[in-house]
Amino acid sequence: MPHNARLPDPALLNAPLTALTALNGAAGTLADALPVPGLHLSVDPQAQTQMSWSSPAGRLIDLTSTVTKPGRWCALRLTLDLPDLGGIAGLGLWLRSAADPALVTRACLRSGTDDGHVDCYFEREILSHAATSDHHAVMMMDRTPDLPIKAPWREFLLLLPPYRSANLALHALRLFTVPA
Repeated sequence: MPHNARLPDPALLNAPLTALTALNGAAGTLADALPVPGLHLSVDPQAQTQMSWSSPAGRLIDLTSTVTKPGRWCALRLTLDLPDLGGIAGLGLWLRSAADPALVTRACLRSGTDDGHVDCYFEREILSHAATSDHHAVMMMDRTPDLPIKAPWREFLLLLPPYRSANLALHALRLFTVPA
């Protein structure tokens, strides 16, 4: 690792997630902004989706969506302070979730570019089902050639199914880096 490269502080990387978990009882709808800076819900404006959320004690967030007209995307978005990935071999995630009925989600790292953005997806999809389960994945930089090492902004996206109604309980989500 170059001597001037600094790994991000895991506490700062996950600060919005920790803050939402600590709210114990906050709730709202898609029209309401999540009460934590750096964490957002977004749905394709072409879709007809009603969404409610709550942050019960001990859990990150529970999401309930009712889709009457499918859209192209629906996401929980986390702003990341990772402008320079130099010195990082990989970005990982750990997620504890449950969903009834079962559903599949995807995780993505979005990086700003001069002409928009580039999305790089974690290789494994996330299966959430009635029993609480853990999922982990690591995006290795040397296996992700489209990922820019430097970017003016980045977001982590947890992509929810935009085509069907869902009930998803995210007990916990944490991001981590793997040093080079």
